[in-house]
Amino acid sequence: MKAPSRRFLYAFLVGVGFFRPALAGPDSASASFPADTPITSKMNLGLFGFLGGGMNYWIGGKPITRYEDFKGLIYSLRDEEASDLIREAEDAHYTAWMFYVTGTAVGSDVALFYKPATFLGIGWFDRLATGALVADAFWGVGMLFDANAEARKYNAAQRYNRLIEGKKESALEFCPQVALPPNGPPLLGLNCGF
Repeated sequence: MKAPSRRFLYAFLVGVGFFRPALAGPDSASASFPADTPITSKMNLGLFGFLGGGMNYWIGGKPITRYEDFKGLIYSLRDEEASDLIREAEDAHYTAWMFYVTGTAVGSDVALFYKPATFLGIGWFDRLATGALVADAFWGVGMLFDANAEARKYNAAQRYNRLIEGKKESALEFCPQVALPPNGPPLLGLNCGF
């Protein structure tokens, strides 16, 4: 069996990037959510906190799983900050998946077409290990973008909740507080709260 060429792998990556809007599905498939209901969130640790971790979001008992649903809720409030947060979250999530796909393609390319570094002296294992090492670099960068996307999505949900409660602005308040360490002089600390 002939291995896939590099051109095919890179054409696949370009195709995934080009046809992304078509893969997302029609906008009419968006679920309807009750207005003026806060978004509730719950942390999902996945498999022991390693795989599938993130936040799950609900509104009115219905899960929110698509960025189109988040954007429909947040854009209806006409708040620039919340809109920017959810838009940037979607962009960072897309960038993360491009790194995941690129890492898989490049790792496969390295494993199939390049002479591997010698780890154990077993040809097939050395090829897999070299490809996985290269793919891991891309996957690590993708995970950074994915964490950024999750943080921005969470902040957009919190901003949405504050807006429907009628609180337009959030302020960081510094409250001086004396902190007494067990065996030392008293120190002045800051208690930060929103």
